[in-house]
Amino acid sequence: MKRLLALLAVAAFSSLAPAAEPLNKVCPISGKPANAAITSNYSKTVAVCCDRCKSQFNATPKAYLSNILSANGVQCPLSKKKVDASKTVTYSRQVAFADAASKATFDAAPDKHIKEVRQ
Repeated sequence: MKRLLALLAVAAFSSLAPAAEPLNKVCPISGKPANAAITSNYSKTVAVCCDRCKSQFNATPKAYLSNILSANGVQCPLSKKKVDASKTVTYSRQVAFADAASKATFDAAPDKHIKEVRQ
């Protein structure tokens, strides 16, 4: 019974979590085909002003990537109002690379290269 409840809880949680983006097919550094075995996890968390902005972001996070990258910690990157530090959003994505050198270049300055990640 406990195992069944645990499985149901995992299934319920999984259906609420946003779907992860598929790995990119082209390396954002070299432009060569990406290798699914060579990846980095990118994540950036910023504060927003309200639940409305948080919901907007969570519905389509990639649409707000430029806003997130230019966030200054004072103004909401979506509405430009004063941020509420208790309300945050996170843009995260797993990125694939053609080779280890490309991964190292990305890892050294991920904010500089994340916008180059395409499907």
